[in-house]
Amino acid sequence: MKTAKKIFFISLVALFSMAQIFAQDWDDDWSGDSVSVSNSSEESAGGFWNKFKISGDASLGGRIYFDGESAEKTEACAIPELEIGLDYEGSSTNFTARINLSERTLLHNQIDILDEFRADLFLGDFVLSAGKMKVVWGKGDKLHVLDNFNANDYTDFLIPDYLDRRAGEYMFRVQYNAPSVFRLEGIWTPIMRGEIYAESGRWVPNKVNRLTNQIMTIVGSQPLNGMNVSNLLEMMKIQDEMYPNTNRLEYGQFGFYGNFSIGAVDLGVSYYNGHYKQVSANMSSTIMAAQGVPGYDGMPSLEYDKLQVFGLDAQTAAGPFTLRAELAYNLTKDTAGDDPWVHNNSISYLAGFDVGIPLHNLNLNVQGTGNFVLKNDKITESPFKLYDTDYDPTGCYSNNKIVVQLKDTFYYEKVEAVVKAIYGFERRDLVLMPEVSYKIRDGWKAKLSGLFIHNFGDDEDSEFAGWLDNSFIQLTVSYSL
Repeated sequence: MKTAKKIFFISLVALFSMAQIFAQDWDDDWSGDSVSVSNSSEESAGGFWNKFKISGDASLGGRIYFDGESAEKTEACAIPELEIGLDYEGSSTNFTARINLSERTLLHNQIDILDEFRADLFLGDFVLSAGKMKVVWGKGDKLHVLDNFNANDYTDFLIPDYLDRRAGEYMFRVQYNAPSVFRLEGIWTPIMRGEIYAESGRWVPNKVNRLTNQIMTIVGSQPLNGMNVSNLLEMMKIQDEMYPNTNRLEYGQFGFYGNFSIGAVDLGVSYYNGHYKQVSANMSSTIMAAQGVPGYDGMPSLEYDKLQVFGLDAQTAAGPFTLRAELAYNLTKDTAGDDPWVHNNSISYLAGFDVGIPLHNLNLNVQGTGNFVLKNDKITESPFKLYDTDYDPTGCYSNNKIVVQLKDTFYYEKVEAVVKAIYGFERRDLVLMPEVSYKIRDGWKAKLSGLFIHNFGDDEDSEFAGWLDNSFIQLTVSYSL
């Protein structure tokens, strides 16, 4: 309830600010020549309302998971969604609002019914923005290692488009567009949102199940200060008792980004100061209680680790190729690597290209991305090593993937075919996402898509363990206004 009141208050302040800005634009539009009041008023009124644009997208998808042993056990579900947008473009201000009505927002995550709510004020070379926003940092193509302000919504895995699965964050943004060749911006968010995962159903992350299994392994059937395993797991289901409250200023985020050009190369330098969006679990109380040490209640403590990210990115054209890269150094409090409950420092990268192939309308996009955990050998004492936040049962502390997308269009660009593949080298995971869409007419579009997940090694070592039976096909019909 407190969170809802805070959101309402922030929205109310934003609405009041927008009213003042619109009033200023209204005065500007209505300040015509007094000689022809009636005509200028009609034109000004029409001009003002013409600056508003309403958009919308309604879709209904039918998804069939084909992992069932028989037709009777095959699972099917409907996926309805409605998005409504309102945009205003004034002489010195812009305003954008997006409403998302879907099963995800209405039943599980009501805060994202208001998907975006942003106002921009133009002051010469400066742009001031405020509201619930999604901001992308980095030169990658829908894949980044520097984009840290917005959390991801993984309730439907990677199926929604990149921006669609990003959670809006209340933030203030200042941009300076220099008359020369560089741009600067700064962002501050008073609070933070963590990654969003499914709480039930097919897409519950394996890491959640792993935490539960870890506690059961440690505790066994022994009571912890009067609390047995059943009671403990029941308490774990209460998110308010387990997850930190990030609606506090201590979870605020800020950062700076500078972009400039040297010849044909577009370069970026960034700094982010905030927290990891994924929780780490401190299991010390659980371990101590299981060993009979008095004074411990056995409950694990979850925390979003403090994080600073120092980043570089670049993009350039080389003949028919567009080259892009990102590099990040992730700094946490565990610089020595000997704290099992805090993420170690790490290095992340992205490098790739896209190119138009001189065959029909083919376009090839290839991007490689990875992460290397530093000083991963500093914790050797059992059982702390087993429950280390960075622990990997395979003993591999790197995670490298290649993402390949091949796209083509047919029939006067009414038909678009896309095949996207993701392969993880260390854990030998493969994800295939084919899609064919057809523009019917007047905003109507039909799309046939699918998802196939497979592991070529040990299923238990897969990054997508627990989701390997979630392959599906889906037919979606949508209308865009």
